[in-house]
This record gives sequence, structure tokens and C-alpha cells, in this order.
Amino acid sequence: MDQMKSESLTPDIQTSGFGSQSTSGSSTLETIKDTVADKLHAAAGVIQQKAGQNEDSPVAGYAGQAAGWLDNAADYVRDVDPQKVKSDLQYQVRQNPGRSLLVAGAAGLLLGFLLRR
Repeated sequence: MDQMKSESLTPDIQTSGFGSQSTSGSSTLETIKDTVADKLHAAAGVIQQKAGQNEDSPVAGYAGQAAGWLDNAADYVRDVDPQKVKSDLQYQVRQNPGRSLLVAGAAGLLLGFLLRR
């Protein structure tokens, strides 16, 4: 009986480690996602506004399309589930380790080239 009382009094504590998130980590992630999505949406609005001012320009159509892509990206960022992305990425790496190494190496070279300048 004492064991049942002690188990019910023990708080549920979720540690913050690899692959798990605490409550504050989740809210921080949500805040970051909302901030990024808001900035993408704002950028889309600015592009759309500039394209509307220059409707006669041949670039206006491309600017409108880019604004649409930014709006879609903002919606994606707002709705993305990080755990699903993580599991999908792990699955792809396990299925294609060689390709994953090539992509990671190419990304590293590109970042190194861009950051060196």
C-alpha cells in the first residue's frame, strides 16, 4: 500500500535529451517556428506589394510566383512536425547510407565555400 502511495506522488518528469523534448523546449520550438513563418509571410507580402506596383514589368509574374512559394513555405514551417521529419530523415539515411554521405559531403563543401568568403 505504501508503494502505491509513493508511486502516485512521484511527479512525471520528462528529461531533455536526444530525441525527447521538455515542455519548455517544445514551446521554444513553437516560438521559433512561428517567428520564421511570420517572417516568410511578411517577405511574401513585400514581394507581392512590389510586384503590384510594377504590374507592367515582365518580372512581376515571377515575383508573384515567388511570393506564393514563400507563403507556402510559411504554411509548411508552421505545420511541420519535427519528430516526423527526424524519423523520415533517419529512415532515408538507413536506406541509402552512401547517398546520404555524398549529400552531406556536398553540403559541407558548399557551406565551407560560402563561409570562407
